Amino acid sequence: MPPDSGSPLLDSRDRMITVFVAAAGLFLVALDFSINVSLPAMRDSLGVSLISVQGIIIFYHASRSGLGPAAGGLGDAFGLRRVFLWGVVAYTAAVGLIALQDSLGAVVALRILQGVGAAILFTTGPALVVRAFGPKRRGTALGVTLAAVSAGQLTATLGGGYLSETIGWEAIFYARVPIGVAVLAAGLFVLSRDPASGDRRFDWSGAIVLYGALFAFVSAISFARLDGLMSGLVIALAVLTALLFAGFKFLQKRVKRPMLPRALWTTQGFAVGGISNLLLFMASFLTWFLFPFFITDVLGRDVMVVGSMLAVVAGASTIGSIAGGWLADRIGDRVVTASGAGITALGLVWISGLNAESSLPGIAMRVGLAGVGFGLHQAAVYSLAMRKTQPEHAGAGSAVLAVAQTLGTPLSISFGMVIFTWREDDAIDAGVLATDAFVGAFHDAYLAAAVIAVLAGLVVMTVRRQRV
Repeated sequence: MPPDSGSPLLDSRDRMITVFVAAAGLFLVALDFSINVSLPAMRDSLGVSLISVQGIIIFYHASRSGLGPAAGGLGDAFGLRRVFLWGVVAYTAAVGLIALQDSLGAVVALRILQGVGAAILFTTGPALVVRAFGPKRRGTALGVTLAAVSAGQLTATLGGGYLSETIGWEAIFYARVPIGVAVLAAGLFVLSRDPASGDRRFDWSGAIVLYGALFAFVSAISFARLDGLMSGLVIALAVLTALLFAGFKFLQKRVKRPMLPRALWTTQGFAVGGISNLLLFMASFLTWFLFPFFITDVLGRDVMVVGSMLAVVAGASTIGSIAGGWLADRIGDRVVTASGAGITALGLVWISGLNAESSLPGIAMRVGLAGVGFGLHQAAVYSLAMRKTQPEHAGAGSAVLAVAQTLGTPLSISFGMVIFTWREDDAIDAGVLATDAFVGAFHDAYLAAAVIAVLAGLVVMTVRRQRV
């Protein structure tokens, strides 16, 4: 068997099945982007305020962030396939039950369970691929796997609004149940079984403390945007976050098998890959929450146009992911990662120049360029971080990257809205018309995001110049 053939227990057919099942799990998670276009319908149906309904987003991301490291550690200790299947069950059960609820409290509680399932799938899916493929072919395999995320976003963007308007918001949840059942069946019957593991130690206390720390941290970021940095809730969550992180650090020094192995952080490309992943998510997620308001408030277009433009972003990202993985295997992870970040930055700068006279084809080209850059970066940065990672640490490594992405979402929203609100308020106070004030603030927020994208590319330049 060739030295780079990956797991000695898997043949080529089994490796392709691994990519397919892992990609299906990520596709299932990415379908949650449908909630972005369905929040107004959920607010009206549940009879709650716009502020209250955002708890559906906040607590989902908080739970998903918190469980990521534990999911990776569990996968490394008890088997990635087994934990992946737990994630499918948790996610599918949660979305099925959410569709039956008629109160915000019940929906939010089940969204926490859904976040647990999403964290497991987004952690164990790429880790399964890392274990199946040798270093020289991981880029292509990860690129194809991660393209499923963009494909899921594309499907959710086009289908979410339609289902909500024609059937009801419940449809975006129960429509995922048969997909979850199909993924579970594939995982049970065709996904190769986990290799025998002699070491099943797991740091349960550390997992609980870190879950609490990350949950509190994401909640603090999210509520700071709504209530202000100096609100009592935000201060309390910040203090709790600091205490729990200190407790986690204390516990990790006293266990024989840390949840985040020390060897992981010294693996070539891993640390800078994680940082670059966080930064580019901070820069890119602006398009998913600020850009739609430009389409509706400045251009006066409807939700279908918003969905079409976001579908362009998702479709371009899908192409970029597939190409990025293939290129990473051939010209090097660092080059493709930095190039993807640079293309994303160019796209964001181009988007910043939009105004009330912009045409839809012109807008599509701009967001499409940013989407291609994001896809290139995603596939290559995963390859950069995971190419040299040992198979026994695949779960923990994938968990760090997944948490970086999840943290990037609320950070992007908070950072982008601080700049946008500041610039818009200043313009309105100066007597600028509301539409012009929006366009100016939009311009500044996107330029700031482009700077962050540039930093995401520059940080990987610290990696030693060689083909990894």
